[in-house]
Amino acid sequence: MKSVAYTNLAIFALFFGIALIEALQQGNWLKAALFAALGLLSLRADLKK
Repeated sequence: MKSVAYTNLAIFALFFGIALIEALQQGNWLKAALFAALGLLSLRADLKK
């Protein structure tokens, strides 16, 4: 596994983290699961580059 650029990781954490927290606060579990899955897929794709 190669090292991750901190810029990409920061953008990932901000965007998907805020979206996930907002969905959890609203009690929308389906939306929270969708954002978590999309975030993990994006992070995995970024690491495979």
